[in-house]
Amino acid sequence: MKWVLDFDKENKLKYFLYNFMIVFGDVLMIFPAILMGKMVDDGLIGGNRSVILPLAITTIVIVIFGTVLAYFGVVLIDSWGFRLAKKLRIKMYEKLSSLDSSFYNENPLGEVTTIFSDSYQIRMNMCFTVKTVLAAILRFFGALTYCFIISPKLTLIIMIPLPILFYFSNRYIKTSKKNYQDKREYLSTFNNFIQENIDSNRLVKNYGTEKEEIKKFKIKNRTLKNKNLKIRYKFINYNVTTTALNELICALLIFFGFLFVMNGEITIGQWLVFDSLLWCLKTPFENASTLLDNWQNFGVALNKMKWILSRKSKILDGTLELKGKKHEIEFKNVWLKYDETFVLKDFNMHIMPGKTYALIGSIGSGKSTIARLLLRLEDVSRGEILIDGINIKEYKMSSLRKNFGYVSQTPFLFSDTIRNNVRFGNSKLTDKEVIKYIKLAKADYVFNLKNGIDEVIGEGGVDLSGGEKQRLSLSRTLAVNPNLLILDDITSALDFETELEVTKNINDLNLDTTKLIIAQKILSVKDADEIFVLEKGEVKECGTHKSLLKKNGIYKEIYDIQKRGIKL
Repeated sequence: MKWVLDFDKENKLKYFLYNFMIVFGDVLMIFPAILMGKMVDDGLIGGNRSVILPLAITTIVIVIFGTVLAYFGVVLIDSWGFRLAKKLRIKMYEKLSSLDSSFYNENPLGEVTTIFSDSYQIRMNMCFTVKTVLAAILRFFGALTYCFIISPKLTLIIMIPLPILFYFSNRYIKTSKKNYQDKREYLSTFNNFIQENIDSNRLVKNYGTEKEEIKKFKIKNRTLKNKNLKIRYKFINYNVTTTALNELICALLIFFGFLFVMNGEITIGQWLVFDSLLWCLKTPFENASTLLDNWQNFGVALNKMKWILSRKSKILDGTLELKGKKHEIEFKNVWLKYDETFVLKDFNMHIMPGKTYALIGSIGSGKSTIARLLLRLEDVSRGEILIDGINIKEYKMSSLRKNFGYVSQTPFLFSDTIRNNVRFGNSKLTDKEVIKYIKLAKADYVFNLKNGIDEVIGEGGVDLSGGEKQRLSLSRTLAVNPNLLILDDITSALDFETELEVTKNINDLNLDTTKLIIAQKILSVKDADEIFVLEKGEVKECGTHKSLLKKNGIYKEIYDIQKRGIKL
């Protein structure tokens, strides 16, 4: 709770004020019961009718004032709670945006997305549970004090079940905490399973494994149900116990209260005060199970949120802006290690402005790693990358990524219009320019769609083929007119004729840009100014297409395998 208040410290005093309004309004409701006892004893039984009207008016005023005060307190604290939840979600989104890829590799998507629903638990407990508990405690001790003043003996008698209630409440808190944490962790796994199945819907259908996936879901769903039931059974057992003990308090008051009235130890009015204030004594225990459930959920949600917000990116941002259009990039003795394996070993490459460079090699040779290093999705283990003679780590990551256009081998498209997908990195594009870049990427299929560039595509481009997604993704990157265009095996999903067209378009691009082409096919790289042949993270050969063929090495082997009657 302290963490939440510190998070929104500018509104901390307001939070206390709103709670005071609610709690004070609720506690005032003790006084009507006390005044009612006086009306009965002094007015009705004592015969002093003159006190009835003033006491009745006072009661009405207290009830109206307390109700209005509590009402405005609830309205104000709810507004505060919704603003708090909004700020928490924004802070979470900013944090998740700043974390590097290693965080997402270690934490499933389902677990990450569950965090946003935790803001609801935090808001509800800060706005509802806290004020309910405070009001209940103050009413309890206020009522207990007044009852003790009236009759210490009767008060002690009806409080006999309290130690037992405290014992069960304490035990419930200890045993339920672990169950809530267990359920929260499993819910993340459950959500991640659903997310993966939605994303892989086509794959599941292609393999005809729907029944197997449904079986897996049923098993996971049953496990989640059992975890919820385990929590619920403890809740019910506790609730039944507290209800029974509360009813015992009522029975004790009825029996001993009447006995005390008959013996003249208390008046009828005082007994009515006891009876009216009994709800103040019972309510904390009647509502305890629900409040404890809410508090346990709050604790689990808050700990998870604090953990996420305390995470720091392993890749630290720089302070320099990358300015200008032409940049000289140099990889100097670069090594990169994943776990205990080096995926790049002593890699060197000098990229001059306006030229085209290519990386070719088998899967796992380290080609795509070069792109990830340039975008600072990873940082080198040894060596350095220099841009205009300055270490890449000195530049702001946002500055680098605005200058470098990257098309991945697994493109992602938004559930939006084709126009907005192409304009994603450059919102100022006109429709004419959008069409220009669509044509440049050979994504002409767009014009055959019912709504053209206004066609809304499914999430992730699910309505399009792999080649169609790839070409649309390319048009989006070309639209930002990057200083360095990185194409990561983008023709792998294209048919041969389209690959030829796209490759020709890339080579003929009328853009003042440097190009880095990553590919497995020689057709995509043969026109580059310099080609680097990678194998197991090491550069084995480099040169032009012609010079590499003359070397009769790895590149020539790849060429011979891929040629197979195709004119390269």
